[in-house]
Formats: sequence, structure tokens, C-alpha cells
Amino acid sequence: MGKRKNKPFVRFVIAMAGLLFVLGTALIWLKPESPQNELKLAREALYSAQKAGAEEYAKPFYKEAKQFYDSAMNSWSAQNERLFLRRDYEQVLSFINLTIEKATKAEQNSLQRIKNTNVIVRCGIDDLEKKVKLYNRIYKKMPLSMGIRKSHNLGVMKLSEAKIANDSGRYNEAFVSYKEAADLLNSSNNKAEQILKAWFSYYPNWEKMGADAIRLSRGGHKIIVVDKIAHQCFVYQNGKSIKAFNADLGVNWMGDKRHKGDKATPEGIYRVMQKKEGSCTKFHRALLINYPNDEDKQRFDSEKKKGTLSFRIHIGNLIEIHGLGGKGIDWTDGCIALNNEDMDVLFRLIDNGISVIIVGSLKPLNEIYEIN
Repeated sequence: MGKRKNKPFVRFVIAMAGLLFVLGTALIWLKPESPQNELKLAREALYSAQKAGAEEYAKPFYKEAKQFYDSAMNSWSAQNERLFLRRDYEQVLSFINLTIEKATKAEQNSLQRIKNTNVIVRCGIDDLEKKVKLYNRIYKKMPLSMGIRKSHNLGVMKLSEAKIANDSGRYNEAFVSYKEAADLLNSSNNKAEQILKAWFSYYPNWEKMGADAIRLSRGGHKIIVVDKIAHQCFVYQNGKSIKAFNADLGVNWMGDKRHKGDKATPEGIYRVMQKKEGSCTKFHRALLINYPNDEDKQRFDSEKKKGTLSFRIHIGNLIEIHGLGGKGIDWTDGCIALNNEDMDVLFRLIDNGISVIIVGSLKPLNEIYEIN
């Protein structure tokens, strides 16, 4: 009888156990799954963007991605604190998707910007190096203002910084230095170019004087021609240059000489008045020319009358072709200086009365720019 009474109880227990198993299985099945793998993917996307330099080169997108990831983590933590049956990770997954989307965009933008910046800087550096070469070849010899020279020198320094930063992969820094270098070098070159072009407005006169000199020499006469921009002193005979010497000029050699003390080398047609050597000169040997000539005197008197020159200023004299040159800089008070060996050669070739033609340039400006 006892066994019969226990059978319903056993069945009940078994039934309850089965029900609990089914309920447990259902609860496990219904339990929301934590998005661990998705969060890992979001972290990996952020790390990939960071490696691509997005923190620096794509800041807005990277910042958004970080904010969405932080929101995902905050939402995830909040859901984990709730009863597991009430957890809802839908918002977490939404933030994760936005994180991956923004991180991917940040990475792509960063890589593209690095590529573009690198191309801009590399091409820009090549262009600026050409401008530095042009400055060194033409403008550096000109009597430029301290401001123009300072701008150029600072530009060269910034260009060097841009090259070092670019080679080191610091592309933003390279771009900033390149832009600074471009502003400085373009400014100095443009100002120097304007000065040079204004001076070359006199080229038609120089061209005529040079042609006249060559024509005069065709009769066998020796003619001295000084090309100021080339810093050369030529001896012509029979229509050809038979000697060429490097020359140092006056400190302010560009433009015509206007008065005493302006340290400019005159331009015009002169002649050798006296050959000096020994105790007659402190410059080894010298050829005194007839500056000021009649044209110089007329121009000087005209400027005095107009008031563009003070009445206290004198016209000056004692312009020579002399020795002690070869310094590689323009240092005289207006004279033309050769090194002593070249001066000895010129001295032997030249007699009193020989014509001396001094011009700004024997070549037009476009040819000077085209010389490599």
C-alpha cells in the first residue's frame, strides 16, 4: 500500500524536474547574448584607425568613433547591471556599428590625407628648391635690402625643416614648415624679380652700347666692355671677345651712378684716361676712366635742379678698373676690381684712350633666366 501511495509523488517530482529543465533551457535560450565579439571588432577598428594616424590627420571622424565606442561601453555596462532577462543590447550594437563606421572612415581619410599632403609637400619642396637655386644664381649677387635677404634665409631654414619632417613621416609638421617656407621664399624672389625687371627697362640702351662696342672693335681696336650682371670684364678686338675676367663691383652696383658716395658702378661710354701702377695706386694697378662724362654731368645737374638730389651732394670721380679684386663679393665704392693676375694681363693689353663701355647686361633678361 505504501508503495502505491508514493508513486503519484514520484511522478510529480519527475514532472516538476522536467518542467524546471524545460523552463531553464527556455530561459537560457531567451537570455540576451552579450556583444563581446562586436565590441572587440569596434576596438580593432579604432586601433587600426589610430595606427593610420587618424588621431592627427582625421581628428573629427576619429573623435566621433571614440565617442560612439564610449557610448557603447556605457550602455553595455548599464545593461549588464540589469536582471539578465531584462537586458537589451540593441542600443549597444547600434553604437558599435557607428564606431566601426566612423573608425573606418577616419582611417580612410587619414591615409588619403597623408598621401595628398605627402604629394603636395614633396612637389612643393622640389619647386622651392628650384627657387632657391634661382635666388643663388641671380638674386643673391644683387644689392638687395636686409629684409629681402632675411626673408630668403628664413625661408631656406623652413624648407630644410620641411624636408626633415617629411622624411621622418611627420607630414603635418612638414606641411606647416613647407607653407611657411613657400611664403618666405616666394616673397623674397618676387621682390628681387621686380627690382631686376625694373632695372632691365634700360636694356635697349645697353644692347645698343654693346653693339656699338663690338662694331668699333672690328677695325682692330681693343675695346673694354663691362657686363655688370655677369660680373665680367671683356676685351673685344675684331668683333670678338679675346679676354674675359671676373669682376667685383660697387656695393650698390645695380643702376647708374648718380653721385659721390652712392657706391654704384656707373653705366655708359667712357675711355681710359690714365694707367696707374707702383706708388700711383694702392690697388696694385689701375685704369682711371673719365667718369663723370658729359652725359653724367648733365644728368647730375638736371637732378639737382629738380631737387631729387641735395645741393650739398657732389658728383664724384676717380672711377677705375683696378686690382685687389677676386673677393667674390661686391665691395668697391663704384670701381671695377679684378684679381691682380688678371689686372696685369689687362694692363698690358690696354693703352690710354681705349673705350670702356659699362652696361647692365649684354644679354636680355629672358636669356639670363634660361641659363642653367
